[in-house]
Amino acid sequence: MNRESNGYTFLFATVMVVLVASALAFAATALKPDQDANIKKEKMQYILKSFGVAVDRDASEVAYKKHIISEVVFDENGNEISKDAFTVDIAKEKGKFPIFNAEKDGKKFYVIPVRGMGLWDAIWGYVSVDENLKVDGIVFDHKAETPGLGGEITQDYFQKSFIGENVFDANGNLQGLKVVKGYTGKDDKADGEVDAISGATLTGNGVTEMLVRGLKPYEKYLKSNKK
Repeated sequence: MNRESNGYTFLFATVMVVLVASALAFAATALKPDQDANIKKEKMQYILKSFGVAVDRDASEVAYKKHIISEVVFDENGNEISKDAFTVDIAKEKGKFPIFNAEKDGKKFYVIPVRGMGLWDAIWGYVSVDENLKVDGIVFDHKAETPGLGGEITQDYFQKSFIGENVFDANGNLQGLKVVKGYTGKDDKADGEVDAISGATLTGNGVTEMLVRGLKPYEKYLKSNKK
């Protein structure tokens, strides 16, 4: 075949596309078990970090088995439907609400996964509540928020501002947690509110919506387990 012809060029390009596609497909299939394992371990790290257990990826499974004493999944009416909370994907499985019952240093915590929308794309997190229904810790992450602005939700200074906040008001009703622009409450932990990130109003609004809506399905369960 004439290597200068259009036919040769087309054939060569077709063969290369097939070979590259086959190689990529093989690589994706071969690497999927490792990718799935890493995703699982990362999720464990998030859950553990929410109540103050920071471990590397390799140690996450052992730490998870040590500190997570039980799992529960509720339906929209607050009825228990499963004890396998870990495999629930709240982004895809609507109407299922998983919770992780944890223990550390003789204290109990309830870890609740939440998910919402930031300015550009998905945001998510894990909220750890102690037996007094106060926030013990919180972890956020995002897919595409702006670095230095909305992306600051992943920073310790913002996440730590929620510690000690009450998720229930003085009347025993779930108030959730809110990010408030120009917040003046200073050290008030009864209102469930924290100061917003400067220049990230829309991301902050997304965090508020995520936390208020995301915690609501667990109101009955948390009340029944209050110390």
